[in-house]
Amino acid sequence: MQNQKHKRKQASAGITTRKLPSGQVRYQVYLGRDGNGKQKFKLYADKNEAEASLEKLGIAKANEGQQLWSLSPDQRTEAARCFKLLQPFDGATLTAAVHNYIETVLKYRTAPTITELVKMHIHEVETANRRPRTIEDLRHRLGKFAAEFGDRKLSTITVQELREHTEDPEHSALTIINKLTKLSQLYNFAKRQGYVSENLIERIKRPTPNDDDGEPEAFTVEEAAKLLEHAAEFNLVPYIAIGLFAGLRISELELLDWSAVKLTERTIVVGKGIAKKRSRRIVDISDNLAEWLAPYKQEFGSIAGDNVRSRRDELILMAKITWKPNGLRHSFGSYHLAKFNDTAKTAFEMGHHDPAIVHDHYKVLVDPAAAERFWKLRPTGVAEGKVIPMQQAG
Repeated sequence: MQNQKHKRKQASAGITTRKLPSGQVRYQVYLGRDGNGKQKFKLYADKNEAEASLEKLGIAKANEGQQLWSLSPDQRTEAARCFKLLQPFDGATLTAAVHNYIETVLKYRTAPTITELVKMHIHEVETANRRPRTIEDLRHRLGKFAAEFGDRKLSTITVQELREHTEDPEHSALTIINKLTKLSQLYNFAKRQGYVSENLIERIKRPTPNDDDGEPEAFTVEEAAKLLEHAAEFNLVPYIAIGLFAGLRISELELLDWSAVKLTERTIVVGKGIAKKRSRRIVDISDNLAEWLAPYKQEFGSIAGDNVRSRRDELILMAKITWKPNGLRHSFGSYHLAKFNDTAKTAFEMGHHDPAIVHDHYKVLVDPAAAERFWKLRPTGVAEGKVIPMQQAG
């Protein structure tokens, strides 16, 4: 059987003819090889068009050759090295790489480092007479950003790096939103100064806050006293006391066993099996919490007991207060921070890896005077209907 492949023969230098199965003749011009080494051709119905195309191709190649040989040996070597570096990245070209370098580095090479930029921005905010708390919050958040990227220029930071810096699974949606807001302000400042061309934070989708991410609410000292006063009627004294004075989460309280409560060592072991972040932590037992727990201490058994939430609802009605979501834990965080003024210490007690979470939620939520009263709540004083007991610890 006769070979059915298209027949080719030389028409003129650099041009071959191809006879198609239909009998038509086409003139083929060889264009060279593509980036993958594959030969490239172009077909023409008219021989004159093919010859004109070949002539243009020859001129172009001659010009390219002149440009290539106008480069120094070192420049040609460097170009070859750059092409090799780009090989692992599909579709990457040397032109695109150089253009990106110009736009992100050379264009802003006189811009300050991120550390310097943060100082400049904070100074501008300070001179605008913004509230001290606003300035403190800005300094805290941007300080963490500068600690991670301080020696670099803002124009070199990628969107992915920004996401990795802001999106921490331990942080609430509110905390992430606050981070993005402060970084956006920094970008806007830099843009006004001509140090970046775009606010990259605008490319990052902000999370949607859930019910637990709203403004935290702590029980007042009087409300805490009422809860403790009536808790015994519903067998909830340990549950309420540990929530208020040790800051355990509701989910942790419901799983906590008496074997984890070490009164002698004055600690509560929140094991991996019940901790929200699956990270074991040790929580201190304060003097007043030890007094609340002592009469109820057991070797083993559930702290909360059965049907804890229905009993808690009855307690709320008896105490005549409005329940606050996560109110026990929020109370601990608020009063602990107000008393010790140490975000790292409060964060450690609450099982947070980042003090920024505590700073976000509990800073200036209650005043130090209220905190003093809170930590003096003891069984005797509460039983007598007093917020502060008759006999206080020194």
